[in-house]
Amino acid sequence: MKNLRLGIPLAVGMAGTVASLFVGGKRLHTAFGVAWTALSLVHAYQYRKNMKNNAKKGLEKVNILKAVGIPTTRMEWFLKSVEVASYIPGRIRIYSRALINNPQLKLKVEQSLAKYPELDKFTINIISGSVLIEYRPENIKNNKDLCEMEIYVKTHVKR
Repeated sequence: MKNLRLGIPLAVGMAGTVASLFVGGKRLHTAFGVAWTALSLVHAYQYRKNMKNNAKKGLEKVNILKAVGIPTTRMEWFLKSVEVASYIPGRIRIYSRALINNPQLKLKVEQSLAKYPELDKFTINIISGSVLIEYRPENIKNNKDLCEMEIYVKTHVKR
């Protein structure tokens, strides 16, 4: 089944399905459609690894998720869940309702931010849900995540 060439049968199935719309009856159209679908499924099964790899490469190149605004990284998920209160290069203040009276989330945020040595200081207040992040702008230029964070913050600041 691996070596079965399906190019010509698929083309015939497609042509028959389309042609039967104009000259054939409903049964002929259904028969060609079923045959075309079956051949397509066999073809997809034969090339499933190639299709999976090609889809993965395509998503990486095009990044459809990012294009439609769906977060793809932990940093993006975090940023989508907060309100950017203020921004000046080197100082960002954000608010999260989820942080209010939530010491477990505070710990997670602290652990996440601590992974970035480029950040000079961050302060989390669970009473107000505030996070203050301080850094030197020249230090984050080589960190993709932090650069994306700064771009997001610049475009979503509320003031």
